[in-house]
Amino acid sequence: MRKLLLPLCLLSLLPAVPAHASAGTTYYVDAVSGSDANSGTSSASAWQSLAKASQLTLGPGDRLLFRAGQRWSGRLTVQGAGTAGSPAFVGAYGTGAKPIIAGEGTVDAAVKVSNVHDLTVDGLEVTNWSNGTTPRTGVNLFAKDAGVLANVTLRNLFIHDVDGPGGSYVSAAGLLVSIRGNSVPTYYDNLVIENNEVADIRSYGIITWSTWSRRNGMTSLYPVETGIPDSEVVTWTPSTRVVIRGNYVHDVTAGGITPMHTKGALIDGNRVDRAASGRLVNNGGNVGIWWQGNDDIVVQHNEVSRTGFNGPGTDGHGFDSDADNNRSVVQYNYSHENDGGFFITVSFTGAPTRTNTVRYNLSRDDGYELFSLSTETSGTEIYNNTLYAGGRVVVVKPPYNGAGSYPLGKIVHIYNNATGIKIRNNVVVNKTTAGYDAQNGTLYDANLYSGGPAPSDTNALKSDPKLVNPGSTAAEDYQLQSDSPARGRGVSLAPGIADYFGGTVSATQPDRGFHQYPGPVTVATTSYATLGVLHPFRMVDGDVNTSWSSVASGITFPGTIDVGYGQDRSIGSVTIHTAWATGQAITELDVQTWNGSAWVTQVAGQKLTWSGNTATVENRTITLPQRVTTRKLRLVVRNANLKWGNFAVYEIATA
Repeated sequence: MRKLLLPLCLLSLLPAVPAHASAGTTYYVDAVSGSDANSGTSSASAWQSLAKASQLTLGPGDRLLFRAGQRWSGRLTVQGAGTAGSPAFVGAYGTGAKPIIAGEGTVDAAVKVSNVHDLTVDGLEVTNWSNGTTPRTGVNLFAKDAGVLANVTLRNLFIHDVDGPGGSYVSAAGLLVSIRGNSVPTYYDNLVIENNEVADIRSYGIITWSTWSRRNGMTSLYPVETGIPDSEVVTWTPSTRVVIRGNYVHDVTAGGITPMHTKGALIDGNRVDRAASGRLVNNGGNVGIWWQGNDDIVVQHNEVSRTGFNGPGTDGHGFDSDADNNRSVVQYNYSHENDGGFFITVSFTGAPTRTNTVRYNLSRDDGYELFSLSTETSGTEIYNNTLYAGGRVVVVKPPYNGAGSYPLGKIVHIYNNATGIKIRNNVVVNKTTAGYDAQNGTLYDANLYSGGPAPSDTNALKSDPKLVNPGSTAAEDYQLQSDSPARGRGVSLAPGIADYFGGTVSATQPDRGFHQYPGPVTVATTSYATLGVLHPFRMVDGDVNTSWSSVASGITFPGTIDVGYGQDRSIGSVTIHTAWATGQAITELDVQTWNGSAWVTQVAGQKLTWSGNTATVENRTITLPQRVTTRKLRLVVRNANLKWGNFAVYEIATA
């Protein structure tokens, strides 16, 4: 079961000040009782002002502590560095609420951490508000021509009420990581941004970017927004081991979390609510979590909801693999009520995004276009997601340029030459008329469709997936029930990984959708050396019109068909369904059940007589002498009609 993320404003305890590994000096700042004439090295002789604290150059093991429950106005500049074994620390002392650093809209950033490494900033409250439109930032981790900056952690910060233009402006954020310069390759290694609350920001929530980002067709870094000329943008040198986890970002006018220019980053366990909302501009849009210029990013276990939408062409999705990304993995996320949709991928001309994997996610009541796949992106694989489209209509109110009402338009929208799209093993509950694009060689295979239109699909199942309680707000209510037809009917794609809930995924017969029912239904025919193995799940898929067939020659009897249920099942009868029955149906068999250590024959030598040889599906039922509780069923096939050299089974049902 997934762990719920709580807003950090509900957590009142300050973190303990960590012990430092080697001797350093602890400096204290007290806004009420301190004096800048003091030494600052004890709580009784604390400094008073941010100006004095900002003059300090931190060294290994040094700590700069602000008294809890107090407030300072202006800017705090943090400079200096620790070492790997003895990091520097900025935080709080005493009891009470987090100390507040309030820029009050007079500085570009209320807290600026410049060219540091081996440093932790922990447990501050930061604001920067004057109700103006000049771009402002709460906390800015900044570097310029500084080389490798390792082991920086920003955690347990409450950053809120930061004013700005009220749209998307990448040079401003609640928490901004910005790297400048073009003479010394500069990047962060082991950068951790965790357990922060970022709220009420008139731009981005959390964003990282670097001028060391030029590759492919990416030649600039939003010069209108950043003021950085193209000449400063140089060879892609990504930050490494970046982790953004456990943060709660809400009520921001741009993106919630936006990592750029990283390699191997992990975006894990964050909660983003109402991104791209409350905008002061009438056009444009943004996405809850989006990334650009990254390789091998993993975006997982996040919950993104209620991202705003300004009409067609303005994003509004939960997740976005944007331009110049390679090998992104989007997994185990819960996306709901995002007005633009669940997932979008897009490229700039000459800066393609390649190889997205979107798997084991839940999308509930996302709007407009659940998937938007566009602009020369290639190699997007979408599998084992559960999509619930309940018919929510998105309303965009004036004065936004896209004002109007927007029912769900597409489950999958493909445009501007997106290629290499494979959509498999998904469960789609669609209570609308929204359809699917399929151009450019898009593959649909083994998806379950409930309601709405369905695309051409190699192994489609059109059926009620029998979810626990669809339409509710809890992710657990979209799990499969024991009799779901989605069980054991997926194609094998990524054996060895887990599902959304951490459950094991069968290596050979996975369930469809984001949930794998414990103990999947399996079918094996190992006693036939030459027996066909194509889609054996069709014998237990709940659909009497889908068939499995043996190979057309080399059949010997007896042989076995084993069905595993993964849990105890009470069986009183077994029904075999077959079409073209006098040509290919089983005519004699034994029925066995498993007692935990051995097979037990319940019915021996049962003869089956069939009537027709047409496409009409016939069925024959074998009644057991008594009801049996078992986890496995075996049919010992002793004879069959072999008019065409093979025999077939359309369905094996129990009651």
